[in-house]
Amino acid sequence: MKTLFLSSAALLLAFQGTALAVDPPQIKVGGEVRMRGYYLNNFLDFADSNNADEWSLFRVRTRVFVSAVLDNGVSAYVRIANQNYGEGVTALPSDGDKWEEENKSNKFFVDAAYIDVKDLFGLPLDVQFGRQNLMYGSGWVILDGQSQYGSTSTYLDGVRFVWRVRSDVALDALYFKDEERKRDNTTPDDITLLGFYLTSKYPLPTGQQELYVLNRRDELIGKEIYMAGARLSNTYESGLDYSAEGAWQTGKLKRKIDQNAYGLKLDLGFRFKEVPSSPRVYGEFVRLTGDDYGSSDTNEAWDVFYGGWPQYGDLLVWKYVNVGAGNAIAIYDPHYNAGSTVGAEAVYSNFDLFTAGIDITPLEALKAGFSYSKLIADETITGADDDIGDYYQLTAEYRYSKHLVFGMYAAIIDPGAAFAGRSDRASEAFWDVTLGF
Repeated sequence: MKTLFLSSAALLLAFQGTALAVDPPQIKVGGEVRMRGYYLNNFLDFADSNNADEWSLFRVRTRVFVSAVLDNGVSAYVRIANQNYGEGVTALPSDGDKWEEENKSNKFFVDAAYIDVKDLFGLPLDVQFGRQNLMYGSGWVILDGQSQYGSTSTYLDGVRFVWRVRSDVALDALYFKDEERKRDNTTPDDITLLGFYLTSKYPLPTGQQELYVLNRRDELIGKEIYMAGARLSNTYESGLDYSAEGAWQTGKLKRKIDQNAYGLKLDLGFRFKEVPSSPRVYGEFVRLTGDDYGSSDTNEAWDVFYGGWPQYGDLLVWKYVNVGAGNAIAIYDPHYNAGSTVGAEAVYSNFDLFTAGIDITPLEALKAGFSYSKLIADETITGADDDIGDYYQLTAEYRYSKHLVFGMYAAIIDPGAAFAGRSDRASEAFWDVTLGF
């Protein structure tokens, strides 16, 4: 570990030394330390009798970065990261689970490393090469990179072109690798992301419009999903805000099953600016279609694409993590992880989520929020109920200083009748402290 740390430090210093040779240099070096204390119970199976999904541990993430703005519109960014996810967790389980391997303690990795070129060849075209973090819209379909480091990182390796059509219109072209697995092609096994994403504030006079056409291909299982979608959003001076997004998916699963799925995400909120604590009340509806088990030649289950991060709260992501039959979701949806070969991928699918919540700012440095959600399955196997359960979440954040932030998260899922015979509540709580410098 000491050798890895020294090598990482030398890399950063060498990069800085190279950049300093440029006249005039614009160099920035910084980092972040985050510590979390977790307690989780029944986060996979809703059964008190099983202690395998009862965790109490510390998780520490450390990141150091250097950025350099060079000549001719060229810049670069490098970030090295480390995590301790339960000190000393180094032994693999008997089945050699890849996710356990990648999330063991004292894991060093390159979290970001890319070259950014503005106005390539004098054109209104920007390009980024390398390991990047992508996020579009609210991150509903593109944010999480599935890099097998849990919530520590969200990177993808590849190339992104940004054509600035005009000051308020940009078209992105994407080509990224999710999984390379084996470098040779004796057995095709890559996972790739291709597509176009348009972001515009024209021609509509207010708000933002987004259109996208994307392709995700998993060669190992013959899955090729095409997705077309759109998003509209705006925030008004009155305090009203909204976003509405929908997408349709087609393609093939296992080279022969037709994909035919759709998803919706609707948000509506209002902030009372003149009221003490500036409360914002909001509602959200999410529909991710599930598979109709009466049909064998069509798959209607929503493919999570790259929206697997904890966008619906940290506890729910555990319920949909790809761990096979050990997950309680399989009781009413045995195909919940069908089509996913990525370990620990949050395969959100087959639910309607209805949420009501409130965010408040009682102090300038303090933010808090509470939400309640009802989850209902879109499709179930014969004889299973569609009531997934009730979901409660509480969050708080206190900015102690410009650089230091304290946070807290607590959640409970009270399981519904869909989980026949498993009625014990799932819960999660963590506190964290984050220092950025």
